[in-house]
This record gives sequence, structure tokens and C-alpha cells, in this order.
Amino acid sequence: MNKFILSILVFIAASAMPTITQTRKATVARKKTVVTRKTPIAKKRTVIKKMTTTPAIKSAAITTESGLTYIVTKHGDGAQLKAGDEVIVNYTGMLTSGKKFDSSLDRGQPFSFPLGAGRVIKGWDEALQQLRIGDHATLILPSTIAYGSRAMGDDIPADSTLIFIIEVVGVK
Repeated sequence: MNKFILSILVFIAASAMPTITQTRKATVARKKTVVTRKTPIAKKRTVIKKMTTTPAIKSAAITTESGLTYIVTKHGDGAQLKAGDEVIVNYTGMLTSGKKFDSSLDRGQPFSFPLGAGRVIKGWDEALQQLRIGDHATLILPSTIAYGSRAMGDDIPADSTLIFIIEVVGVK
């Protein structure tokens, strides 16, 4: 199961690369020892030469202390979401096997709820407070912040890690 989650993260991160705007330059340096002969005893000095500058890309996936992993695949330009907002989202929920168990898109109706009020699973309340209006993200929720040891009908077994593809449509 962990290999499947890792492969999903790699795929999502690779497809999100064009949207990453923050990069930094990492300087690669090499030491060179130079021996000079001014006296009968050779003196050594170390010279550091700047060799190349290569871009280093910051990891797209963020994992919190609770175990939530999220990747913003498209950055929105709206306001940061906060507890108390009536959030409107489109989502698709999947198991780590890839089996879809729910989707607001299938119903043709976005889902809304008060953020931070405990009306949804803990992972959603935590994750959506990290997002902005217009963001598209992938959430990976361990069972501890999803449904835990409870099965949810026939679709979600107990102790399931859940994957959600989220689009933050807006707030009311």
C-alpha cells in the first residue's frame, strides 16, 4: 500500500511541476588543493572554486504532524481559507487501490460545509485550512484523520487511507 501511495505522489508531483513557481539555485562547489613552493617546505592551501549553478526544486508534497499529505496541483489566487468559512468544494474520493467511493462531480453538485466545525472528517478540516480559493489539491489522509477503525458502508473498509482530489470553488 505504501508503494502505491508513493507512486501516486510521484505521479502527482511530476504533473504539478509546471505549476511550481518557487525554485532556488543550489551552488555546487569543489575543493582543489594547490601546492606552492616558496620555501623548502611545501605549503598547502585550499581553494574553493564555484563550478556550476543548478536549479533545486522544492518538494511539492507537504506532510503534517497528523500524517496528512497534500499537494497543491494548481494554485488559486483567492483568499486563504480559515475556520468558520462556509467552504464550497468539488471532490473525488478514492481508496489507495484506486477505487472511487464518492464524487461531488458525479452528482453535479459542489459540496459545502463550515470549515473547522467538525462536520467532516478531521483530515478535511485540517487540509482545507492550508488552501486558498481556486486551489486544486490532492489529499492523502491516513485512517487516523479519516474514518479510523470504522468501516463506512461497503465502499470504505476500516482503517483505510483515503485519497481526495479537491477543487476549492469558493466560500459563501
